[in-house]
Amino acid sequence: MSRYLTIGALCLVILCMGVAGFLLWRNGKLREDLGAAERALAVAERQLEDAADAARVLDAHLNRMEDERRDLDATLRDLRSKEGYNAPLSDFLRDAYDRM
Repeated sequence: MSRYLTIGALCLVILCMGVAGFLLWRNGKLREDLGAAERALAVAERQLEDAADAARVLDAHLNRMEDERRDLDATLRDLRSKEGYNAPLSDFLRDAYDRM
C-alpha cells in the first residue's frame, strides 16, 4: 500500500510541477502583453498631448485671422463710406485701367 501512496504522491508532485510551470509561463506571457499595452498607452497619450497642442496653436491662428478679417472689413467699410467711392475715374486712372 505504501508503494501506491508513493507513486500517487509522485504523480501528484509531477502534476503540481506541471501546473506551476504552466502558470509561470502564462504569467511571463501576460507580463509581456502588459508591457506592450503600457508602451502603446504611453504612445497614445503622447499623441493626444500633441494633438491638443496642435489644436491650441490652430485656435490661436484662427483667432488671429478672424481679428485681421474684422480689421480689414472695418477698413473696407471706412473706404466705401468716404466721399467719391462711386465717382467716375479720373482721366489718369481711366487711361491706366484701359492699358491693363
